[in-house]
Amino acid sequence: MKTILTLIFSFLSLTAAAQVEQDNKQKIQQVLNTFMRCISNKDSTTFYSLFHQDPVVWIGVFGSKTTEYVQKQDKNFNPVITDNYTSFFRSLLPINAEEKFYNTVIVEDGYIASVTFDYSFWQDRKKLNWGKESWGMIKVKDQWKISSVIFSMEYEAIKAEKK
Repeated sequence: MKTILTLIFSFLSLTAAAQVEQDNKQKIQQVLNTFMRCISNKDSTTFYSLFHQDPVVWIGVFGSKTTEYVQKQDKNFNPVITDNYTSFFRSLLPINAEEKFYNTVIVEDGYIASVTFDYSFWQDRKKLNWGKESWGMIKVKDQWKISSVIFSMEYEAIKAEKK
């Protein structure tokens, strides 16, 4: 009888843990969806609320093809981009922008998460650039917050994204 109760308790514990993990992944996916929606809708208040308090790392690097092309025109071109989420968002206000995320992988332990995905950035329904992106996230008061953003970028006109 004791063995059966132990098995039942173990099964219930594993089921509960799996449900919590699924809930965390769903909440993290909601952050990604909200991020994309805020860009399209120009909703700065909600966008800013997705991030943990400063400092939030925001750094990118241009891919080799784009770097090579741009350096031919500008020998001083720096392929490393350092910015912040507020400047990024403000740069989008004058344009009709959209960002799309796909091939998302979420790894989390209930407290921190690593989210990686492919992205493409669009203006007026034309793809401008694409790359890989990775977010570090932390859970604060039962809400997932972005604490770092790193990304690569290739200009579509220079190196088209493979389908």
